[in-house]
Amino acid sequence: YSGGGIIPLVAGGRRGKQRHHHAASPITFTVDFCNIRGLHSNLEAVHHHLETAKPALLFLTETQISSPADTSYLSCPGYKLEHSFLPRAGVCVYVREDICSRRLSLLEGRDLSILWLRVDSDDHPRVYACLYRSHSGNAEIDRLMEQVQTATDSVLAQIPSAEIVVLGDFNAHHAEWLGSRTTDHAGRSVHDFALSYDLTQLVSSPTRIPDVDDHTPSLLDLLLTSHPDSYLVSVDAPLGSSDHCLIRTRVPISRRPRVKPNGHRRVWHYRSADWDGMRSFFASYPWERVCFKLDDPDAVAVSVSDVVLQGMELFIPSSVVPIGGNTRPWFGQSCKLAARNKQDCYRAWAEASAVRDVNTSLLKKKYNFASRSFKRVIAKAKSEHMASIGERLVRLPSGTRAFWSLAKAVQGNFCKPSLPSLRRGDDTLAHTAKEKADLLGSLFASNSTLEDKGCSPPKILCGDTFMPEIQFRQRLVRKVLQSLDVNKSSGPDGIPPIVLRTCAPELAPVLTRLFRFSYSVGEVPKSWKTAIIHPIPKKGDSSNPSNYRPIAITPLFSKVMETTINCQLMRYLEEHQLISDRQYGFRQRRSAGDLLAYLTHRWTEAIEGKGEALAVSLDVAKAFDRVWHKALLSKLPSYGLPEKLCEWISSFLEGRSIKVVIDGACSDPKPINAGVPQGCVLSPTLFLLHINDMLQISNIHCYADDSTGDALYTARANVSRVTAYENRTGLVSRLETLLGEVSDWGRQNLVEFNPKKTQVCAFTAKKDPFVVNLHFENTPLVASASIGILGVDISSDVQFRGHLEDKAKLASKKLGVLSRAKQYFQPGHRLQLYKAQVRPHMEYCSHLWAGAPQYQLLP
Repeated sequence: YSGGGIIPLVAGGRRGKQRHHHAASPITFTVDFCNIRGLHSNLEAVHHHLETAKPALLFLTETQISSPADTSYLSCPGYKLEHSFLPRAGVCVYVREDICSRRLSLLEGRDLSILWLRVDSDDHPRVYACLYRSHSGNAEIDRLMEQVQTATDSVLAQIPSAEIVVLGDFNAHHAEWLGSRTTDHAGRSVHDFALSYDLTQLVSSPTRIPDVDDHTPSLLDLLLTSHPDSYLVSVDAPLGSSDHCLIRTRVPISRRPRVKPNGHRRVWHYRSADWDGMRSFFASYPWERVCFKLDDPDAVAVSVSDVVLQGMELFIPSSVVPIGGNTRPWFGQSCKLAARNKQDCYRAWAEASAVRDVNTSLLKKKYNFASRSFKRVIAKAKSEHMASIGERLVRLPSGTRAFWSLAKAVQGNFCKPSLPSLRRGDDTLAHTAKEKADLLGSLFASNSTLEDKGCSPPKILCGDTFMPEIQFRQRLVRKVLQSLDVNKSSGPDGIPPIVLRTCAPELAPVLTRLFRFSYSVGEVPKSWKTAIIHPIPKKGDSSNPSNYRPIAITPLFSKVMETTINCQLMRYLEEHQLISDRQYGFRQRRSAGDLLAYLTHRWTEAIEGKGEALAVSLDVAKAFDRVWHKALLSKLPSYGLPEKLCEWISSFLEGRSIKVVIDGACSDPKPINAGVPQGCVLSPTLFLLHINDMLQISNIHCYADDSTGDALYTARANVSRVTAYENRTGLVSRLETLLGEVSDWGRQNLVEFNPKKTQVCAFTAKKDPFVVNLHFENTPLVASASIGILGVDISSDVQFRGHLEDKAKLASKKLGVLSRAKQYFQPGHRLQLYKAQVRPHMEYCSHLWAGAPQYQLLP
């Protein structure tokens, strides 16, 4: 850069060539950045750039936003937002959903506008630092550069092969290095940093457009990299009304190009279905001759499914649509023309500025006018788009599936959870949908695989009650079919619940006969034993396979048969009181609130009785996924279950497999040999029977797998210190014994507990601190000031101040989302959304504190 204040044209020259360059560069990694000078005021321009240019990363500095509780309104479909917002500064980055990235928040200093991001590819990892420095003086730049140097040292120590990229608005001037008129302290500091780490500055043209024509443009936005080879850097027109240019960088990478989902799915048009014709077809079909002449339950089940699918083909119209659907962007031809006019005016001004044309000032005014016009056009387009969505919501009946689906999309700014490239254990990446599906399938299958090493299952005492044989009656099967939720998805066989529910009278006799056949031979059809898994992201690093939760879809025929069995099984267990009274999960007329009310009553009673209580909340590792089948099956006869039912349940558990589906790609089947099958109706009841004998341990209470043990005492007032010490020692001893018995039960049943996630809390009103010295599976347990049980945080004085404060913040966040989307909804819709999405957070277990005095609720 010569320092002459010349702003070059965008790399690629003409627009046609530039478009061709983008389309023909599938392995080019594009990173854009600029000083946005206020993200709120330029949000439409940012979204327009993301949806048209589709860069891999877009870094923005000087966002000028106080960190909001909810950032969904800032999100853009297809991108993940990471931010470090500050009121008069701040930085953020939009990461395209297919990019394997993770935030390095531990490298970021407090109250500094800096964001660190790691991006993995097949050649080498890249670590980006985006920063913004205001004009606050030398102390700020010294603190900022010191933090950047420390973080860079840490990155190079941990990832020696990483490329370091530091970019952003440095507000630095250096006459020799940057071609500035003067050299200031910031310029020297940044220059010294670049020399120390052998970083090359690649932006060679001014990036800030001066407000006054006589002022010289400045190079303030820099890009420093340790791998400068092959970079293409260009300076483009600013985004929105910002006075800083957009810097675009492109570099070739060893990475397979993005592959959009190219599969298709069938959509059934149920409103146009000939339901009478379908019912007549099923009623007159020769089921006996076609299906039930076979002697294999699996063959019969497959044959029945084929007939149902045949009926759907004949009587329900359908269409084939691409996976993901066809979404129409909110920006149209007017936005494209306005953007092109702005770019043309920018080029004309840049050319005139390069040759110091006398018309430079006039062309600058034309560019300013085009920039303002573009901002008005995209704002109008966005407003019209929002109005059209509001009209769609008005036309949809309140409470329907379509209404809730669109309402959820509106509140999330139409952003869906992304599934980027996933990182394998050897640090290679899974890019394609098939690779990601296989990787997650192997992980989920390993969670449900158990090696018993020849261990013998535990033995429990047999009861003196016996369950009658399971009966399959048409009336009960028809009732189950008619209770199916038509809004639920189809199973792996493609049969939707609306077909089974609508044709329940015609299909009930067929399914009843199928269920009787399967039960009589003690064999579950193999086609029912494969579950389709959809991965759902948790919080945290989206490139880490461990941060995904499996959601299983199982065949509806299996669910109907399981429901028929489960109704009779639970009725028998409840009538004979075979499930422990201290189990509150998966049972009628019992809830999490009931268990919490009982536990808090015990602890409050101990405190009011001049005593204390000690509680421990246990964490079972993969509780449902790692149930030992041999142990579970050995316990079933002890509860009086019939031999045929035990055989059928044994077949139900064995030989199962899972398939993970991502973007239409399906993993290979992964066998599993442990756990109660997810997505199955019978699984919760089987889990209750598996864990039921653990509740024979004194003072253990459960809600499904959430187990809480406690010990307490009461005493008279003014006891001596010696007596108080003995009482506390007794509490610790009793709880130590309880934990030992729990640990023994876990070893016998191959159940693993997680001591590091086990919580301990001492409930006391005494001034002397209660020092707890507990160990669980050779791990010391540290008592905390509160304990979290079933989503409720309870303090050591059995109060709920912290919990209520957290719930108030969550409700406020939800209200903020609803408020920002209010232009889409009618008042009645907003009320319904409030009742469904905000009020339940405040009402959950509210009976625990509903009658409490104010001093117990407020800080």
